[in-house]
Amino acid sequence: MIRTPIDDATRDELQALRRNPIPPRVRDRVEMILLSDAGWSAPRIAIHLGVCGQTVRDVLRAFLARGLEALYPFRSGPAPNLANRDRVADELRRLLAEERTWTSRQLSQALAEQGIVLGSKQVRRHLKRIQASYHRTAWTLKHKQDPVKVERAGHILDNLKAKADNGDLTLYFLDECGFAPTLPVGYSWSLPKQRKFIRYEASQRRRVNAMAAYRPYGRTPRLEVFTAERTWDSYDLLGFLKALPWSSRPRVVVLDNASFHTSAVIRQARQELAASGIYLYYLPPYSPELNLIESVFRQVKHQEIPQRSFPTRCELRNAVETGFSNYGEHLPSKTPKRFRPAA
Repeated sequence: MIRTPIDDATRDELQALRRNPIPPRVRDRVEMILLSDAGWSAPRIAIHLGVCGQTVRDVLRAFLARGLEALYPFRSGPAPNLANRDRVADELRRLLAEERTWTSRQLSQALAEQGIVLGSKQVRRHLKRIQASYHRTAWTLKHKQDPVKVERAGHILDNLKAKADNGDLTLYFLDECGFAPTLPVGYSWSLPKQRKFIRYEASQRRRVNAMAAYRPYGRTPRLEVFTAERTWDSYDLLGFLKALPWSSRPRVVVLDNASFHTSAVIRQARQELAASGIYLYYLPPYSPELNLIESVFRQVKHQEIPQRSFPTRCELRNAVETGFSNYGEHLPSKTPKRFRPAA
């Protein structure tokens, strides 16, 4: 019979430990030692705790040999090297700031060049520690923008949005978007060990174009859309502007500097448009992020058209119109700052 006589100080420490939240395995070991100190035999302790008798004997022998360290199934490892961890974090932040894409394997190789040897899994743990994330890359035109013009346009748009919120004017964001017979691939749920494949269709002379005006502010958000199986021209834009819903308030249309947006036809018609209460505001070059309708196009293209391939242009046009219609039905529950995530 193995006896584990303990002094009062150790007994008090074990009882205090038992009252604290500890792992179940450690709690069982504390109970084994206290019951043995109370005179219980190893077989009796095993029956009481529902464990193997040999397990009880191993725990008691380990306690006699190592004391309280035997309560824990594994010895604690060495203290973390905080200086090395901080160095890895600094190197990762420097690498991620570069204008290129990274995988964990590429980061591992780049760190090795700096004398830091880490595997891909270790790199991912360090990335998680610095709260880095793995996202799709995205196009940008900010490197071509004039910061002063973009900042001024931002202030003007803020003023227009405030007036639209107050009901002083009606604000539209207008642009065009093209749809190919094979839409961009994205993510989809699928059955285990299966992958969804999209049939590729050549896009030559089979695209469908949409012209849309998005009114996000006011009591009832609205989306005006027109589709065609050809490219747009200035007369299409002029007709679209004249067809916007009538309003007793001024209607301000925000649009970019596409060539047919600024053509002679549109310039000559601006006075006529102003007489009917329609005013055009042109965004600075290379600033699509200021046009709120870009988010609408992204949502429709990635979410509202679940079929991603169309053998005929007619089918594609019907799908595009249905996608815009489905998205427009949800507009009253949306706000410009909260769109559904794309893809």
